[in-house]
Amino acid sequence: MQKITTLAQLKDMINRKEIAGADLSELDLSGTDFSGCVLKNIVFAEEKSGKQLNNLDFKGATLNNVSFAGAALTKCDFDGSKTTLEGVSFKNSKLDKCRFRGTRISWADFRYSEINNVTFEESHIAYCDFYRALFTGINMFGKSEISHSSVFFENVNIRRDNLHEGRILPEDKEAYTRFLKERERFGTGGLENDQKKVSSWNPDQVIRDRFAAAANTYKALNGAWTSRGYLRDASWAYIKGQKNERRHLLIQLRSKELNFFNKLKTLGMAAENWASDFLFGYGESIGKTVRTYALLVFVFAFLFYASPHMSLTSYTYALLLSFKNMVAMTDKSMTEINPLIDFLNIIQTTFGILIIGIFGYILGNKIRNNQ
Repeated sequence: MQKITTLAQLKDMINRKEIAGADLSELDLSGTDFSGCVLKNIVFAEEKSGKQLNNLDFKGATLNNVSFAGAALTKCDFDGSKTTLEGVSFKNSKLDKCRFRGTRISWADFRYSEINNVTFEESHIAYCDFYRALFTGINMFGKSEISHSSVFFENVNIRRDNLHEGRILPEDKEAYTRFLKERERFGTGGLENDQKKVSSWNPDQVIRDRFAAAANTYKALNGAWTSRGYLRDASWAYIKGQKNERRHLLIQLRSKELNFFNKLKTLGMAAENWASDFLFGYGESIGKTVRTYALLVFVFAFLFYASPHMSLTSYTYALLLSFKNMVAMTDKSMTEINPLIDFLNIIQTTFGILIIGIFGYILGNKIRNNQ
């Protein structure tokens, strides 16, 4: 790699709109215009140097395998649909008031970076790693599309619509596997942590635990969106988190490391999760709650109609009696017939009151969250 030591050398390359295999870490680049240039295999700063890079213009530029690692970028402009970043490292860097509006960013490394008041609106972000990135201030992601990327969502103004196909990276096994095993494509130190050491992690184990990671991310999203009043998005994230938690539990059941007691406990948790989803949509679905209510009416009507202790000649009449039970209006003709019938009446009435209460809770939330 050629070390560029004078601005005259650099300006000659900029005039040719092509800069390749160059180390620019010793130059004061503040205010330099790289717009429309093709930059390949470029180092802008020595990692952890804290070098100041102010007011750089990369509009319409193509950056491939470029490192800003350890630098402090202030008011740098990467705007534009023609601006492309691939294999660019912002690891351990500080980005303040920078702009990436409409930019296509792939395989970029933002790990351990500090991102403050940065605009990513209308950008396309794919296979990027924001592990332990610290977002401060107001960071905008309006109309951006985030796909196959590891993103920490604190202080990030994103919505459900920003997530490509309505899912996050760990939910796509093929993309997640590719992301984990091709991280060396990041600009510098693909597998190195913030101490310049190769992390001792097992990709296969990470892939097996991917649904747990997805569940935790959705829980974080649920909390973040609830605090900001994005209640409809928060409800969606809550349901996604619960479903991913169930997938993780089902994978754990196949683990040979669990003993019988722990497998039984895990099975119970998975069954509880499934029942909550099937019966009430985790307390978020009016349709599933109404279906459960109707199902109980039909089931108990069949039990009454088939009982030898009751002389019901019509299943329709049995449905009417069952429906009365659900709203605590037990017909006098069904009392004191048989202890079993009395027990069924009590059980059905209890279920009916509970379901009506749950229905009211969900309906109230739907009205409140209709925004």
